[in-house]
Amino acid sequence: MPDSEWEALRRDLERAGVSGADELGRFVSNVEFFGDSAFDERAAMPVLLTALPRLTEPRLVSAVAGHLRRPWARPQAFDPLLAAFRHWAQKDATTAWHLGDALGSAATMDRLPSLVDLCLNRAYGTARQMPVAALGRFKKSSDVRPALLELIHDGDVGLHAMSALRRVVGAADALPYIEEVKHTDAGSRLGDQAAREIRKIRKWLKQ
Repeated sequence: MPDSEWEALRRDLERAGVSGADELGRFVSNVEFFGDSAFDERAAMPVLLTALPRLTEPRLVSAVAGHLRRPWARPQAFDPLLAAFRHWAQKDATTAWHLGDALGSAATMDRLPSLVDLCLNRAYGTARQMPVAALGRFKKSSDVRPALLELIHDGDVGLHAMSALRRVVGAADALPYIEEVKHTDAGSRLGDQAAREIRKIRKWLKQ
């Protein structure tokens, strides 16, 4: 049962001496208003990574992904998150999206080939959005620019690819490529997104 999965994971965390285990799945956006979480995410990471492959409850998987979406989880969390992403992408796009968000954060240069391959796999649909956005962190890789130039024409991830492309090549150099998307995808949601990005870039370039 889903509730028993939550409780079982909390017990595992408590046995491992992780503080604040009862706050598993609690995320605080405003510390001053809501108070900080007592959950020690960093200490919890080994337990969460061990549990992740056997979890079946989507909300719990998404919560675990959220706790692993931290810079200090690099690169240990990448491979377990990648396996979980591939599994959940076939079952639940929303859960896969949250895993993808954590996966993009966990990626390092040596894991970049796997991240690029995932981003280019259209079978994963919108679950790729945050991994695609994360490609913007890897300006020095020769694999990223050509991948993004392909992905800006992908309706599921095009907006995220345009944003990443701006980070990789700069706003001025990204502009003609995004203008091409506006032209080739005119009248579509992707074309409209490209038009908005173009307006943002031109406004920024005038500053």
